[in-house]
Amino acid sequence: MLLIAAMVFADERDDDVFGAPSEPPPGDTTPPPAESPPPSVPATGDFGDVQLGTTSDADIAASLAEADDRLTLGGKLYLRADAAIVDEAELADTTLSSPNLLDLFADVRPNDRVRGYASGRFRYDFTVASGDTDLWGNVLEPGSVTLDQLWLKFDLGRVAYVTTGRQRIKWGSGRFWNPTDFLNAQALDALSATVFDERTGVTLLKVHVPIEKIGANLYAVGSFDGADNFEQVGGALRTEWVFWTAELALSAAAREGDPLRLGADLSAGLGPIDVHVESAVRHGDDSPYYEGTFNLEKFKLPEEVSREEDWIPQVVAGAELGIKYSDRDSLYIGAEYFYNDAGYADSELLPYLLFEGAYTPFYLGQHYAAAYVYLPAPSRWDDGSVTVSTLANLSDRTYVSRVDVSHRALTYLQLSAYAAYHYGVNGEFHFSYEVEPIPGVLDDGLTIPAPVAEFGVGAMVNF
Repeated sequence: MLLIAAMVFADERDDDVFGAPSEPPPGDTTPPPAESPPPSVPATGDFGDVQLGTTSDADIAASLAEADDRLTLGGKLYLRADAAIVDEAELADTTLSSPNLLDLFADVRPNDRVRGYASGRFRYDFTVASGDTDLWGNVLEPGSVTLDQLWLKFDLGRVAYVTTGRQRIKWGSGRFWNPTDFLNAQALDALSATVFDERTGVTLLKVHVPIEKIGANLYAVGSFDGADNFEQVGGALRTEWVFWTAELALSAAAREGDPLRLGADLSAGLGPIDVHVESAVRHGDDSPYYEGTFNLEKFKLPEEVSREEDWIPQVVAGAELGIKYSDRDSLYIGAEYFYNDAGYADSELLPYLLFEGAYTPFYLGQHYAAAYVYLPAPSRWDDGSVTVSTLANLSDRTYVSRVDVSHRALTYLQLSAYAAYHYGVNGEFHFSYEVEPIPGVLDDGLTIPAPVAEFGVGAMVNF
């Protein structure tokens, strides 16, 4: 299921992180940073490089204001508590987790043409004790620190805009799936990302050239994560055109060891309906693909096959309709379909993919669909929103439905709650697996119960 109050949870500062140039490109409505006032200059002579003279209270106030304009410190605190119920479980088997986040940032703008940004993320789960392990015996850590972003932005003659360093980026118009999001190493989590996308930045050198006369944006990108020589540096090109009520984007990306990826993305307004189509194809993919059957007790394993010579397509198509049901209120109904040629036609090999580390949620099946209803500020509840959504793996006939409620309190505090329910046969969204004890291999056997429901609450504050 999915969806969520994406807009409600969106951090206004997150949008500003990508910053607008001093002369915004087409479609960019982010205002440029205010120009800093000139520093106050003391009235009398000097001694070497040190200015000597009287400094008034006004001078001090002006200097403080100038410093405040040039440097902004802030962050986000997001506290969460989640519970998960599995099939035929007792109260003692209900698992708890508390994946809390603290993001801190420093935003430096010495003038309206140069900007630097750094942010780090601290994760801490109060429910993890020292020495705890997961299902596979891996040791869990309650806390971790990650570099989220570290970038510098400047313009070249107000013609090209350069952003270099670790930065967030997202391509594609799909709400749940983004096959043209070539530069992120981690795929979008369709179940929760519309509420809060937890992915951190990637290391890029991005050059953006806006061409206002034709309503276009051109991007050239170098990808440097993990590259310790020039041969390992990846590259990507993207162009965007705005025409009538539509926007078209074409993308390409390549890197040593990765497949060639080509993509197209079209979004448009057709009367009261907004539609989008996002498609990608990749060639030269040497990722393992499996065929056959898997039976651990009889030691039957699937065969690994190569699809390196194949052109593998992925296509997303969706639509959203806004319905005004009162003078002040509207609701939004939407649906999305995803065809994934890289996925599997059924769930038979899902346990083996889990053992091999090739289990990629939301990209395992060949056919997916999603539907949602979003009510922002319903009736007199101006500070709240409700989202009801369902996500389906049509290939294995499993489903998950979710309700999300959010409320903004005390101006800065965002409160949220959700409940999700899993159902269907045995497959991705309702997956269970059991193996009897195998001496010398699995002495205690293995049991993975099917998820039934999840519940959670959260509180977020931006500062």
